[in-house]
Amino acid sequence: MLRQLILFIFCCLFLLTSCKKNKPDPQCIAPAIIPMQPYSYPVWHPNGQTIGFNHTPLAGIGSNGNAPCIWYSYMGKADSTGFYLMNRDGTGFKRVTNFYLNTPAWSPDGHWIAFSIPPNIYKMPFNGSTFDTTQIIQLTTTGGNFYPSWTPEGDSIFYDSNVGTNGQGYYVWKMARDGGGKIGFPETGRQPFAANNGKIYYVGGVNGQPEIFSMNRDGSGKTQVTLNGQYGNRRTPKFFGNNLFYEDNGTLRKINTAGIDITLANPSVTYDISVTGEIVYSKMESDIMKYNKQIGTLWIMNADGTNNRQLTFNNSF
Repeated sequence: MLRQLILFIFCCLFLLTSCKKNKPDPQCIAPAIIPMQPYSYPVWHPNGQTIGFNHTPLAGIGSNGNAPCIWYSYMGKADSTGFYLMNRDGTGFKRVTNFYLNTPAWSPDGHWIAFSIPPNIYKMPFNGSTFDTTQIIQLTTTGGNFYPSWTPEGDSIFYDSNVGTNGQGYYVWKMARDGGGKIGFPETGRQPFAANNGKIYYVGGVNGQPEIFSMNRDGSGKTQVTLNGQYGNRRTPKFFGNNLFYEDNGTLRKINTAGIDITLANPSVTYDISVTGEIVYSKMESDIMKYNKQIGTLWIMNADGTNNRQLTFNNSF
């Protein structure tokens, strides 16, 4: 009954915005589709001037169903899919690979980018303007491995893996930059971030709810950082300027030095923070309105949430 009510409300919202001449039909049940994300996983190069991201240009927005129950879906240009680069002001927009780099992370010196192509983690050299795809190095070989994060010194990579969990989930692992010396940290979680304060921030579970934790690089000193104690989806922690950033149910949040939890952007799906404190994030909503070209685009703002502005656009149709 609850599911039918949610779907009914979802359908009504679509009808009010995209089919105004038709009255909502109580029998109309439109699928709760999360649209394709044209831009995702933005990542700053350490120079603070270059942004990499996954991108599939839009070919258009197609309508589905029959009146009065109509919903929309994105249509992408598969032949233009890949990893792109641009300058921080949106200029110099170019594709540099014909495949996605999932959860990408640049090395501190900017010469390598680590990424996952499920189920493994790889790294690829970068010469300052493009990648050498003939020199991709595979760093993991067993299990499912995701979310690589370089230490500030660039000598190690933290990541999450289901190796050693007996199929019971994931926990944080560490390896050398060449893939050697792998060490697991049981009773941790996922999505580690190696901060410049010597801590590793990661997502762990508390009574079935995800919260942000920290630990030392050797796995000691595990500490719960977020204390929401309520339903949510805390994820993708990052640390900059003594502030902890994370996402919670599509909202980008920050815990400042005074311990105050602040909302920065909503909606937000994936994001990254530059060495100068600028945040680039993908703005994604579940609703698709026929002529809304802001969905799934990249936005940029200061670390305190000011000067928030759109950086990329869906102008390909």
